[in-house]
Amino acid sequence: MLRDPNTIPKGDTLIEDPVMEPFFIVKSASEGYTVFERVTRGEKNTAYFRTVCYPSTFNHALKVVSRELLQTSETKHYKTVKDYIETWNSIQEKMNTMTTID
Repeated sequence: MLRDPNTIPKGDTLIEDPVMEPFFIVKSASEGYTVFERVTRGEKNTAYFRTVCYPSTFNHALKVVSRELLQTSETKHYKTVKDYIETWNSIQEKMNTMTTID
C-alpha cells in the first residue's frame, strides 16, 4: 500500500538511519510500529511511502528492515551459499553497529 509522505501524524516518532535507507520505522503513539520504504512512482516521480509491515516490537522492526535490505540488494545471483550468508552477515553487522550504544 502506498501512502502520501505527509500523512504520518505529527505525534508519531520517526526512526531513520542511513544504514536502513530506503527503509525507516515509525512508532505510533497508540498502535505500535510500522516499517516503511521510500519509493517514487509515476511519470512525475512522486514520492510515496510503501507500508512493509506492522511489527509488534522495535527488535522485530529492525529484523524486518534487515530482511528487506537483503531482498532489495543489488546482488540477485549468488554463486555460493557462502556469498549469500556473507551478504546477510554484512547487513547484520551494519544493523548491529547502528544499534550499539556506547
